[in-house]
Amino acid sequence: MSNDKKENILIRLEQPGSVHQLAIFRILLGLEIVYVSGSHFFQYLLLVPDVAYNKDIFPGFINQWVDTIAIPYLRPITLILGVLLTAGFLTRYLLPLLSISFFLLFSFYYSRHNAPHPWLYIWFPLLLLNFSRCSDALSLDKSLGLVKPLSDAASPVYRWPIELIAGWMVYIYVAAGVSKLLPLYNLWHWLHGGTSQEMLYHRFLHSNYFYLFNRPLFDYTHHTWAFAVLSIASVCIELFCIMILFTRRYNLIIFYLIMGMHFILYLTGVLGFMQLALVLSVSLINPLYFERLFIKQDPKVFQV
Repeated sequence: MSNDKKENILIRLEQPGSVHQLAIFRILLGLEIVYVSGSHFFQYLLLVPDVAYNKDIFPGFINQWVDTIAIPYLRPITLILGVLLTAGFLTRYLLPLLSISFFLLFSFYYSRHNAPHPWLYIWFPLLLLNFSRCSDALSLDKSLGLVKPLSDAASPVYRWPIELIAGWMVYIYVAAGVSKLLPLYNLWHWLHGGTSQEMLYHRFLHSNYFYLFNRPLFDYTHHTWAFAVLSIASVCIELFCIMILFTRRYNLIIFYLIMGMHFILYLTGVLGFMQLALVLSVSLINPLYFERLFIKQDPKVFQV
């Protein structure tokens, strides 16, 4: 079997993992849920109720019910459950409740705001944690003896959720890249840089770049070649993420490319994606690095 075949995600699902890597992902995901559910953006949605009204997966009567309880009830419930997930307390019982409250709260968020984050990044990893042993380390459950960790801290049981989260990251970015190329009549408009130019031009006065430097990097009404370069680069970065499925060799490069792309978006006023990408990027790290931090483990155990 070639090295390439040994590195694909189907093989990696059955390889040694790290109890601490999965626990750290749980902590970071919990912190992100606390952050997004505590956002003042919900007050804005309450004051301006007719922003978008996007369709979601729920029938109309469920959406009407969620509209009524989202801010006064679902938001504080999700916030509290997010804190408990971070602490790893009664994790087995709170995860189903948190999943339900998060799905409902952010269906309300998505229905009023025409953008998929943080709903898109979080819902699947959160669902996965329901079927994982994410509280076997760095948790109150472990400290209080409420869970009994496996004797093997490098068991594949701790690996498969991480690899599926990496696969979810691939889906998010590759789908974003494909969506920029299809339908074909939008292909030229995107690659020509028109969308990027419009985004930088109209968001400039609300961008971090404006507050930092008080002037544009260049005249955003001209130099269309620069926007074309940015647009082509973003598509290439997003499509390149598919390599995560086949090998781990390019994970560090992919991480830097994604962070660079999100940093540019952050400066131009597109907020919220960078920290979400950082949370999912935990899945790109070799589990050996986590075990080196916490326990002495034979490096050969983790060789892929």
